[in-house]
Order: sequence, then C-alpha cells, then structure tokens
Amino acid sequence: MMYSDLESLKRMNDLLFTAFTFSSNVWMFDKREKMINFFCDQVFENESCTAVVVSDKTGEHYRMDEDVMGCNYLKYHPKVFSIVNAKACGCKGVKHKYLLTLPITEGSSVYIFLKEADEEIIQILKDMVLVLSRAIRNLEMWIERELVLLRLKENLEQFQFLSDRLRNPLSVITGVLEIADEIDTRKGFEMIKTSARKIKEVLDQLSDAEIESKKIYECLSS
Repeated sequence: MMYSDLESLKRMNDLLFTAFTFSSNVWMFDKREKMINFFCDQVFENESCTAVVVSDKTGEHYRMDEDVMGCNYLKYHPKVFSIVNAKACGCKGVKHKYLLTLPITEGSSVYIFLKEADEEIIQILKDMVLVLSRAIRNLEMWIERELVLLRLKENLEQFQFLSDRLRNPLSVITGVLEIADEIDTRKGFEMIKTSARKIKEVLDQLSDAEIESKKIYECLSS
C-alpha cells in the first residue's frame, strides 16, 4: 500500500511540475496551433493519460498511445466539463477507463483519455485547459490589436496623401484670385469650379477615413 501511495505521490508531483511548466511557457508562443501542440505534449507526459485530442479550427491535434479516433464523443463539442466512462466511448480495445471532455474556446474542445479518474489529477488538467483557453484568447486579442494598429497607420498615411492632394487645387484657386483682373472671367470661373470639385472629392475621402479611424479608436478602447 505504501508503495502505491508513493507512486501516486510521484505522479502527482510530476503532473504539478508539468502544469507549472505549461502555465509558465504557453504565453510565449506566437501561434494558436503551437500553444495547442505544446499543451498536448505536456498532458501526454502524464502516465495516466493514454491519449489527448484537441479539436480546433486549426485542425485536429493529438498524441496517442491507443487509437481513440473512433470515440463517439469526438463528434461533439462539449459545452461544459464532463467525465465519461470508457464504456460509453465506443472505442475498441481501449486502455483508458475515463474520458475528460472540456471546451477551450467556442468551437474548440479537448478530450483527455485517462487510465484513472483521480480527483486531484482531474483538477490539475482542468486548470491547464483553463490556462490554454486564456492564453489563446490573449494571443487573439494581441493579433487583433496589431491589425487595428496597422489599419490606423495606413489611415494616417492616407490622411497625409489626401492633404497633399488638396494643395494643388487650392494653389489654382489662389492663383486665379491673384490675377483675377488679368484673366478671362469665364476661364477663371471654370478653373475655380474644377478645383473646388477636386477639393470636395478629397474632403469626401477624408470624411470616410475619419469614420474608419473612429471605428479603429473604438476597437482599441473596448
């Protein structure tokens, strides 16, 4: 009995170290699929785990010591955490006794196949999935923010371009006014009219860019 207790304690310590390693390093990855693969690697190191599968928009990620791809539960995305007895899995010749199903993000789920359903091990695995979920959301927020900042930079460049376009028609109007006594009235009127039309076109484009910039600001503020 003591030997069994020592073995259980060792497995628990190993899993705690794995969870610490995962929680400390998962934030360093710059891609969603890298985070998920790192999670799979870490969970699969647990001696109680016979397989881990993550169904995600980036594809299926898995590590297996047994063929579980025929499991009935892989067809569904769980809404909440649940523990399933292996008898209900539909897998053949299985090594696992239990299956943990957990949602990560919307449309993304993890399935962990275990030889035993120790309460402390299950809690640690749940915590690791929670960390993965937060890391993925944090990464996606960072990517979205970078895209918004890029759009804002492009808009500022557009403002500069449009302001330069305003100078030519304004110069024409100023020039016509300066030589108003020397130029044909009709010709001067047409030149001013054409320049005014060009100015309006630029101002309309500036207005559209302003609306876009306000949307970007709202995204950054939310």
